[in-house]
Amino acid sequence: MEIVILVSLLSLYCDFTDAECLVISPARLVVKYGDPASSNCSSDTPVQMGWEATQGGTDLTDKEVKFLHWRVDSVTDWNNNPTCFTEAGQCQKQLDITVYKLPDSVSISYRKYPDPMVEKHHYQLQCLVQNIAPIERLRVTFYKVNTTGEQTELDTQQKSKDNIKTPENGTYTLDFTPSRDDDGAQLWCSAMLDLGPEGPQPPPVMESDRLNINVLYKPQITMSPGCFSMSITEGDTLSLNCSAKGNPAPSYDWLHPQSAPAPNTTEERSVVTITNMAKSHSGEYTCIARNPLGNSTCTVNVEVTVNYLLIIAELAAAAVVIILFSCFIYSSYYKHTRMGHYQLKDRLPRRHKNKQVVHHNGMDQSFM
Repeated sequence: MEIVILVSLLSLYCDFTDAECLVISPARLVVKYGDPASSNCSSDTPVQMGWEATQGGTDLTDKEVKFLHWRVDSVTDWNNNPTCFTEAGQCQKQLDITVYKLPDSVSISYRKYPDPMVEKHHYQLQCLVQNIAPIERLRVTFYKVNTTGEQTELDTQQKSKDNIKTPENGTYTLDFTPSRDDDGAQLWCSAMLDLGPEGPQPPPVMESDRLNINVLYKPQITMSPGCFSMSITEGDTLSLNCSAKGNPAPSYDWLHPQSAPAPNTTEERSVVTITNMAKSHSGEYTCIARNPLGNSTCTVNVEVTVNYLLIIAELAAAAVVIILFSCFIYSSYYKHTRMGHYQLKDRLPRRHKNKQVVHHNGMDQSFM
């Protein structure tokens, strides 16, 4: 009875004290499926020991030894748990071994394909990782990269620890609500097998192909400088640019005051131009951009102000015309009334019949 109790106490002591029992080195192995693996079992004192394993197992040694080697050329058993033991099972240690396999493929898709994808609608992305082990050490991350090259991590997921050692397929889903900024972006997922410090470094990562997304959204006017009020001088040219972003590309309509002339418009009517603006052309000019998903409007309140410089110039020009016309009238009247009725005889001195001519000092003088 005392011997049984002593053996039991020795067994418990061996379970908690490596120094007096068995030591496995390395204590943990991470092995790729099909690769070789090995470990060593040792004891401070010579004992009979053996390895119990589905691959590479050995019987208890005939002689007492301090160490015993375990080796497998190709690990093909997912549930192999090599255990080193001594005679009568008084001491035993199990090798912590993880057999892993990289996925055959990683792919991303929609669970229900959107036809087409529309802004603010809800969709579900699916990342499928095929034939991977152990799946509990797998981390799947969803990514997005926009048209400028900026990358965003959307979500990271990991399965609960269910201790499944054999290869499995893993399906990971993500709810995705696109915005207009996502139009032309790319989505993909990556699968990283993180096996700890004993595993390959850095942890192996496998990415899916990239999924190009096309997002439909209603127009949004990007009018420069925007919906505003403006003043323009009479006689100038009004030009309004009503460009808008939308998918599909929007069409344009313009509403303008009835007194304004029909505007000249560029292709697709995104730009309106009116020359020689008049005071009566003042009012609201409204642009409407539309596509099948909706429309957007922008109104510009235009006030046409009087061009005082033009008025002054017109008055000055009128004054010059009046002066020139007056000069012309005066000149014509003067010549007609004065110069046209003069006679030369009226301008010469009158001579009388009894006039005598006296020569005096060489000069002729006339006397009445």
